[in-house]
Amino acid sequence: MRKSILFVCLSLLAASIVTLGSFVTGSSIVAQETLSFLSTKPPSLYHQAATELKDVLKKSGFNLAIKEQSPGSFQNLIQLGNGGANMTFAQQDALYLLRNAGDKSIAKLADNIKIFAPVNAETIHVIVNSSSGIKSFADLKGKNVSVGPENSGTYVSAIFLYQLHDIDVVNQSLLPMEVKESIEKVRTGELDAAFYTAGIGNPLLKNISAQEGATLKLLPINQQQFKIPQRMYTRGTVLYNPAKIPANTYPWQKETVNTVASTSFIFVNKSLPSEQVYKLAKATYPQAPQLRSKNPFWSLFSISEANSPRFKGIDYHPGVRNFLKEQ
Repeated sequence: MRKSILFVCLSLLAASIVTLGSFVTGSSIVAQETLSFLSTKPPSLYHQAATELKDVLKKSGFNLAIKEQSPGSFQNLIQLGNGGANMTFAQQDALYLLRNAGDKSIAKLADNIKIFAPVNAETIHVIVNSSSGIKSFADLKGKNVSVGPENSGTYVSAIFLYQLHDIDVVNQSLLPMEVKESIEKVRTGELDAAFYTAGIGNPLLKNISAQEGATLKLLPINQQQFKIPQRMYTRGTVLYNPAKIPANTYPWQKETVNTVASTSFIFVNKSLPSEQVYKLAKATYPQAPQLRSKNPFWSLFSISEANSPRFKGIDYHPGVRNFLKEQ
């Protein structure tokens, strides 16, 4: 593994932008608040979902200014904590990594972040070349494996899963790389495997035809094979829950695959006023059925899920807590 990856991994483990405008609805002028939403570049699910959220909020007095420069979850949270955006998507495991970073100046950024809503189960896809001989996670030892761009959610999940299986990342050939490029290299045999943490049915994998994906398969991941308890990282909770990728989710994937997933959330900057976040929650949560009808990415976004025992005790922004208490 390259020293730069090791340095980042071990060191981590061991401007609110609000403007006012207006738009006309009928004969009335409604004050419009613009919030910056940090996303990844299209055609990612994060960008697609951010665009969907922007669309349903157009008539509610909120405009989302989507910023596309982030590689994924971990960098999203760093920029959100630094005040570089008002809102973002990110995975639960990325927040744990940030909160427990060895660099205290980075870990402190987590204090500036609150949860707005649960959204989805981000599923761990490990794509392997069918001729690589890889049949279990343990078989990844010594293989050439892409772990996604540095500071992405895919990168975070890959590092955690190696550690949970008690595989020393120092001695592995783990390559930070754009996911699309890495999957192509797995397809042609230049790489043995590639990680991709994303919602089930993501466009990148769905757009690979059965013919193109003839050399690809998904590797099962079983929590029972974790050699290090998840509670060591999460103080009594879990980083990953069981998940299934149904057969034929992707054109080249004929069998159901067991894996694990990390919950993703909409996060907001703590500095946003409670009254503003309350109004945003009141405008957004009722749109959940419409969002879910557009995209399964929103599967966990609802008032009932947010108030469910599953998410009891999570760190909602006070404005969201006030809204959920009324429901």
